[in-house]
Amino acid sequence: MENVKKNFFLNNFIFQTIPITSHLFKATIQVSNDFVNPIYKQTIELYKKKTYLPGLKSKDIPSEYLEDNYKKEIENNLKNFLFKHTVLNFLLAQIRNKKIILTNYPRLSDIKISSDKNVCFDFDLSIADPIELKEWKNFIFRAPKRKRYKDADKQVDLFLKRESSLFKKQDYNTVEENDWVCFITVLLDENQKPVLPDFKSSFWIKVNNKYLTKPFFMQLIGRKIGDSFITNDLPTQNDFSSDIEYEKYSFLIEIKMIAKGSFFSLESFKTIFQLKSKADIHKKLIEVFSYRNDISQRKSIIEELFHLLLSKHRFEIPKHFVIRREEDIILSLKKHPDYQVYKQQKDFLNQIETLAEKVIKEEIMIDQIAYQENIKIDHRDIQNYLYLFNNNRLKEFVYFKPFEEKIEESEQPLHKSCLEQSVLREKTLNYIIHELTK
Repeated sequence: MENVKKNFFLNNFIFQTIPITSHLFKATIQVSNDFVNPIYKQTIELYKKKTYLPGLKSKDIPSEYLEDNYKKEIENNLKNFLFKHTVLNFLLAQIRNKKIILTNYPRLSDIKISSDKNVCFDFDLSIADPIELKEWKNFIFRAPKRKRYKDADKQVDLFLKRESSLFKKQDYNTVEENDWVCFITVLLDENQKPVLPDFKSSFWIKVNNKYLTKPFFMQLIGRKIGDSFITNDLPTQNDFSSDIEYEKYSFLIEIKMIAKGSFFSLESFKTIFQLKSKADIHKKLIEVFSYRNDISQRKSIIEELFHLLLSKHRFEIPKHFVIRREEDIILSLKKHPDYQVYKQQKDFLNQIETLAEKVIKEEIMIDQIAYQENIKIDHRDIQNYLYLFNNNRLKEFVYFKPFEEKIEESEQPLHKSCLEQSVLREKTLNYIIHELTK
């Protein structure tokens, strides 16, 4: 099935990059009309159901009438479906496959739909210069030591005992409140048959308790791995329309994987950090229980690691990369209740600039190593990564977060592609620490 899907994309999607400047590229994804037309026709069928013409049943309304009178709405639905179910995933996968090092998230610049329904998505890509990596595995790295107070050891022992006991009491194969659920979607027609039989899209979502009354979340509760159901209530925000209401497609949903979302998963933790003994587990957990000057040992280790890597690999990044990242950081801070307090600080903008440059350099460094070491990820890596969001202590282990920062509070399903780059970076970071401290 994987080969079928791969060929399906190769036959229907074309990825091209065109250099605009030395660091700015235009990426174009062309989606063939063989792929688009069935979705377009299904979108028209949705509009037939909501349209009333005297003397005609909805199914008898001419498609030409809807194309003339609902052209903008139909195309907005089409764009939204293509972007969220296919194009974004294909773009990010191609960027990783071609080992392109981005300095900022791809920015959608244009969408064109031709008369014969070929669709073209244009993105602006900010691309970093490659770094000539040194033999980093031979670097001498002295990780910051933990604080030597026994209370931290007691806290770890209590945490392990309590969390492991509670985790074992859960039903691993059944979706419950707070769980992470991986599911695939298949677009259906009015007869509940697949519109594109060879195409499936994969998402993760957190069953957050504040959304439990919403239809899709209610449909997830109690489902088991392998279960499937049909829904018209997949939460999807339409990014290409200012209208609140838009037509929702019908999907077959199949549950593929569950990451229990309430307690500490010992087996997952051991896998992430390559731990074998109880002493190893205890020592690793101490990293988020031992603090010095309000900074955890884990965070200190990472800061020292990047200080070492970046001192051995000195490089500059263009100013416009930093300005773009500053915009993203400020946009994120505006959602914080203390934003106005931060903003009043005299050196606020200087701090934002310093942070933006630091974050970009760290991402360039980690991506370069990930590509050089040919590190791969799969659904299990994503599952293990999400387990770290189950507890405020465990979140200290997550250094690279997705573009959607509060993923555990989102009502929107996250396409696996939106998680994969963060998971790859996190896996690479842990790989580097393991190599330098073993």
